[in-house]
Amino acid sequence: MTAPISRGTAARDGGRGAGLVRRVSHQARRRRLEVLRVEELGSAMRRIVLGGPELESDFPFLPLAAADHVKVVVPDEETGELTLPAAGRPSPLTTRDYTPRRFDAAAGELTIDFVLHAHGPAGRWATTAAPGASLGVIGPRGSQVFPADCDDYLLVADETGLPATERFLEELPTDAVVRVLVLATGPERELGGGRVADVRWLGAVPAEAVVETVAAIPLGSGSLVWGAGEAGAMRTLRTHLRQDRGLDAERVSVRGYWREGVAGSLD
Repeated sequence: MTAPISRGTAARDGGRGAGLVRRVSHQARRRRLEVLRVEELGSAMRRIVLGGPELESDFPFLPLAAADHVKVVVPDEETGELTLPAAGRPSPLTTRDYTPRRFDAAAGELTIDFVLHAHGPAGRWATTAAPGASLGVIGPRGSQVFPADCDDYLLVADETGLPATERFLEELPTDAVVRVLVLATGPERELGGGRVADVRWLGAVPAEAVVETVAAIPLGSGSLVWGAGEAGAMRTLRTHLRQDRGLDAERVSVRGYWREGVAGSLD
């Protein structure tokens, strides 16, 4: 182990809480966890449940902080050794950002959904991970807590954004109006515990088709749009929402989670 894990209470107001999205900072904790079980979510995704003595009971998992991320560190692919970077120092180790899908303090379980692919170490690790396998998990360093009282919500995401999308569906008030556009080929599955919502699976369509679909969806000054997916497509969507639809910047949280043609950007 390269650094001890601080177990003190870490959440505090990050000083930027006056806007629509409240920001909270945390201590960046480091943990060596092990796979407890694996659930298949179709041919392209796996749900991996992690645990172990280093998973603290006060892991930062705030309601409606659906887009939070941790950094994962996989074992060396040749030696199988897991090395965590030292705290506060530059590290040559490869880390990737993932959304904490679920945390169960009583059971001591942290769940992360992985997109499966062969062109990155985390994707390869997830493809073959089995109970007992090791994984390093660092963070989150902070949270963005989204509001629960918007007039309506539009969620737009490909596979990389589905974990956050499902958290929104589970954590938003049951009477909230929620529309979801899934930019993935499927297989289609129930999202967010089967919450009643307008969920449309568009497939892996180009950015222009996404904008065409969004253009037909009613959005007002009290709406909130969250999106995650390929960087170019998300940039096009963000431009449409801000310039064509006139939404305020604080009501458009649309981010690129990976970039087409850039190695290591989808991991």
